[in-house]
Amino acid sequence: MTPAHEERRLLAIMFTDVVGYTALTERDEAAAVRVRDRHRELMQTLVRQFDGEVVDATGDESLSIFSSALHAVDCALALQGALRSHPDLRLRIGVHLGDVLRHGDEVVGEGVNVAARIRPLAEAGGICVSEPVWQMVRSRAHIHGHALGPQALKNVALPVTVYALSEERGADSSAGKRRGRKRWAVAVGALLVVAGLGFAGRAAIGTWMVLNLPRMFDRPLEQQIGFATTSDGVRIAYATSGQGPPLVIVVGWVTHLKEGLGSTLYDESGALRWYSRGHLVVRYDGRGFGLSDRDVTDFSLDARVRDLEAVVDALGLERFAFYALSSGGPTVVAYADRHPERVTRLVLAATYGDSSFAAERWRVGSTWHGVAELARTTWESPAARAAWVEMQAPGASEVERRVLMHFLQVAADGDAVAGFMEAIRDIDVSEQAHRIRVPTLVVAGSRDTTVPMVASRALAAAIPGARFEILEGASHLEASATDPRLKQMVSDFLASEAQAPAPVPPRAGARP
Repeated sequence: MTPAHEERRLLAIMFTDVVGYTALTERDEAAAVRVRDRHRELMQTLVRQFDGEVVDATGDESLSIFSSALHAVDCALALQGALRSHPDLRLRIGVHLGDVLRHGDEVVGEGVNVAARIRPLAEAGGICVSEPVWQMVRSRAHIHGHALGPQALKNVALPVTVYALSEERGADSSAGKRRGRKRWAVAVGALLVVAGLGFAGRAAIGTWMVLNLPRMFDRPLEQQIGFATTSDGVRIAYATSGQGPPLVIVVGWVTHLKEGLGSTLYDESGALRWYSRGHLVVRYDGRGFGLSDRDVTDFSLDARVRDLEAVVDALGLERFAFYALSSGGPTVVAYADRHPERVTRLVLAATYGDSSFAAERWRVGSTWHGVAELARTTWESPAARAAWVEMQAPGASEVERRVLMHFLQVAADGDAVAGFMEAIRDIDVSEQAHRIRVPTLVVAGSRDTTVPMVASRALAAAIPGARFEILEGASHLEASATDPRLKQMVSDFLASEAQAPAPVPPRAGARP
């Protein structure tokens, strides 16, 4: 009989260890201690967010347990994503699903032994999982991997089939070449069909090409998707790409990390790829949108700041720059006011500090009010999404309209769209803006009808020392993401980050 203080359970077990820790200890003991402490701090933060428990953390190793294989793998992905901003700290991670015996503060059993033996099979910065774990998570869109085959593990009676999790484009080069040839064949076939059809159905054909040809011809942007949990229990999806000083992009709503063609900011051949050349770019789906939890009703400013806090904390970012556009601006201003010591630069594009400019929009019978009602009641209808596009991008071509409508359908539910729009009425960060003390660039488009230039100018005037730039002839989308002048302007501004003043100490009484 099992003693009362012992418990046998089926759990997901995750082992981690720091690559090169022994050599670092011999070379620089103080640096090794810093790396070890950072590893432990990151483990404690992320494992809790994925409903796990750190059972042991000795030296450069850690052992954690989870009730769900998916939570364990998501935590492993989040760990490796977080470490992109810490090039001196790389982990090997092994995950297994097995039977373990919980004995007080210890876990023992063959499941623990298998997870420990799987870990060394991972490459530096990599993750290996056993067959039982792979079968539980393989259907998830954000998880990719390839089989390493049966592995003979020390002190394990039978071989264990192991899988290495990989980047989205896959680790098998020959398979990549085959996929590339297939893409070319499909693309050529599509072009022949277009040629055969001539001008018939031009808008439909153009829409198909915009949605599909970039994925056939472009080399996919390497990104890693992870999940963070907010203080109020909402799971937030985030993605990282590139390397360098961290740049956190905050949009706020109607986003989708994997279906980004509706906004050129997320078009892999556009701004996202541009900024990833010199930065670790972090972006996320706000609550209610994309890959994040959708069953939510709180879209207040505090809720949006909680989303942002969860992401940067999960990634272990200490100091970073912000690029906020449109409705992401107030969120970033509020965050910078609460955590001034962590922010190095602010770029605020096509955004505002308070919503007084939109007061007229909420008059019953106004377009804004009508679109919110349509979103809440008939979002699945193309007419409702078409009304949103007409309001946000009145000058869009027919192809652009159809692409945006497709994106809206996959990125959001109608209740979230309406709830977010309605929450804008109560946003005002004018007071917080006056307390900002970091270099700030505010950009506005002269043809922006969504956020009038006067609103952006007022925000710039409220932030001490802010630089204000006008993009002549730019619409809302152009002034927030797509205008080539903007990309160069933002890049030049961020490049001066090394000359930034010393971190601002927290104010007395600042919110934690």
